[in-house]
Amino acid sequence: MSGNWLDKLLDPRSVAVVGGSDDMKAPGGRVLRFMLSYGFAGDIYPVNPKRDMVQGVRAYASVADLPAAPDLAVIVVPAAAAVDALQQCGERRVPVVLVGSAGFAEAGPEGERLQSELKRIATEYGIRLFGPNTNGIVNVRNGLVATFTPTMDQEGLKLVDGPVAIVSQSGAIGGALFYDAQRSGLPVGRLLNTGNEIDISMEMAIEALSEPGSSITTILCYAEGLRRPALFVRAARLAAAQGKRIVLLKAGVSATGAKAAAAHTASLSGEDRVYDGVLRQLGVVRARSVTHLLDIGRVFAAHPRGIGRRASVASLSGGVGIMLTDALERAGMRLAVHSPEVQRAIDPLLPPFLGRNNPLDLGGSPFHHLDRLRGILQVLDNNPDSDFTILGAGGFERRQLEIADVLVDEAKKLKKPLFVVWYGGGDLASHRLNSAGVACFPDAERVVSAIAPAARPVVAGTSARRTAAEAVPAGVDRNAAAAVLEGARKAGRKVIDEVDGKRILAAYGIDTVAERVVATSDECAAALQGLRLPVVAKLRSDELVHKARVGGVRLGLATADAARAAVNELLALAKKLGLHKADVVLQEEIPAGVELLLGMKRDATFGPVITLGIGGVLTEAWDDVQIRLADCDGEVPDMLASLRHQQVLQGAGGRPVVDAADIAPTVERFARLVCDLGDQLDAVDINPLIVRGGGAGPVVVDTVFFLGD
Repeated sequence: MSGNWLDKLLDPRSVAVVGGSDDMKAPGGRVLRFMLSYGFAGDIYPVNPKRDMVQGVRAYASVADLPAAPDLAVIVVPAAAAVDALQQCGERRVPVVLVGSAGFAEAGPEGERLQSELKRIATEYGIRLFGPNTNGIVNVRNGLVATFTPTMDQEGLKLVDGPVAIVSQSGAIGGALFYDAQRSGLPVGRLLNTGNEIDISMEMAIEALSEPGSSITTILCYAEGLRRPALFVRAARLAAAQGKRIVLLKAGVSATGAKAAAAHTASLSGEDRVYDGVLRQLGVVRARSVTHLLDIGRVFAAHPRGIGRRASVASLSGGVGIMLTDALERAGMRLAVHSPEVQRAIDPLLPPFLGRNNPLDLGGSPFHHLDRLRGILQVLDNNPDSDFTILGAGGFERRQLEIADVLVDEAKKLKKPLFVVWYGGGDLASHRLNSAGVACFPDAERVVSAIAPAARPVVAGTSARRTAAEAVPAGVDRNAAAAVLEGARKAGRKVIDEVDGKRILAAYGIDTVAERVVATSDECAAALQGLRLPVVAKLRSDELVHKARVGGVRLGLATADAARAAVNELLALAKKLGLHKADVVLQEEIPAGVELLLGMKRDATFGPVITLGIGGVLTEAWDDVQIRLADCDGEVPDMLASLRHQQVLQGAGGRPVVDAADIAPTVERFARLVCDLGDQLDAVDINPLIVRGGGAGPVVVDTVFFLGD
């Protein structure tokens, strides 16, 4: 993990190409051709037992025959021969090997056996292995184009180095991303297609590229699955601490085939939502498509530290300005205010019949008199209420390069970011702008969806999250909570009901409603002596999870007689339902407040995750939750702000206002519980968690724990 393997992989002084060939239809032929034609700065050793010379370079019969052990070996021969070649690399002490060959685990049982052999050899000799089944890597800085992707076989393709890297688990997608980026002026300087990842994985690559000494500022990722999710979390936090940006396009996150547990938390927390919440927590931006991935990368390449949320909009057409305004509002950004001073500065630059407010309709005059366009950009840039400018242009095909050159020159002088939307043609202008670091897009939606992630600053402080090993907060009795879990296991229970569940929560200092359990109505009088009226009566049984669905709850019991009657009704219901062991919980009725859902589930990728959202009777109807990793200290304000139904949280209908400061201690204590005991749990529902307002902390009214296997 030191990053030394990355130096050998991307900055080798010498490279052996095992399978180097004169045949451009063969992978080994293309790897060698690309390394030669793109000007690799080090020594190249083709390995081919049938040739003395390959593509004009001296060839060697085997790795053993090389004049020196190379820093990197690229193996591009059939799978069985690749195993033998790796053995030779081990014996020759080659430190890093890229196996481009296919036919391993992706090809069935025999391929799995061969892949196991690769792993055994790499482990035995201490080789860092990249692949197999990868089409290779690129480092533009030194001309290392060690890939056989056909996208690199383009006449006149000139590679431009830059601070952006692409890490892809798919070679075809990675190669296409790299080519499209280079062709459109996005400075992607590194490409790593990780393949089957039996050693070096996507997560390892992200971490190494995020190290303090790395020149990379933006990492664009295509993933089909995280093989090492804990390492991904660590790498993302390292990147955030270094001010680097990660953008992830995750494929294969549909809910098809998903198995939801009985808990609301599990059914509302599908894999796709878990990724959304965890990536947001880590400061990783999620892309929706290949195009979106590159668009965001284009913005971050120029502005990795973020851009703010207040936009100045000026456009050739008023319609373009309106569309940009709509898109900005949908994305949670706003237009900058044009003060009287700003309007006076605009006056001499536009005809009197055009407005002076934001968005600014320029008409055609500034595009014919480019000194006026320069002046307008300077005025908008100097507006203290503005964070960035979007300029809408279009047409002017014969003068597009002249206009683009002015924009490039002016962007160098501006203190704030400039983005361009070029409608209708403008291919030459777009390439000129993008190549110069002025992000240009063909329509309003694309520019806003690209800049919106940059409006959120990189997450601060995420490298210092809490771990279970840290000091336990006051009022926590982990042993008491663990004892309840152990007792349930010994009794063969898979579900812990609300009574024992509240004992677990109370052991972590979480406020729970006062309650008593009665087995008969005759026990009501004694139970009520310790409770304040009115009370609620709930049917309790190990065979019943969602009691309200079967009519197992009675509310507003204001007298002892009402409570006694309710107990008799619920016990009769239990008999009717065939519940063999049932009793009734009497609990104080909490005054009306905002009902939230707080819970956890065990995610297949990230392990225990925390869910916070709208609860009570609206849980399933509104389906409004946020998800974070269990170590979620400091996340409550963002979780609440990200919920869709803000009116419920802001006092609508006479409800109390939900203050993040009031509920954060409860959420963070629950998160501590999950960090401590989550390996024993499949899911937990706390629903409802009632927020009472007025500075009072929330109180747990109902809960259920689902034990893991």
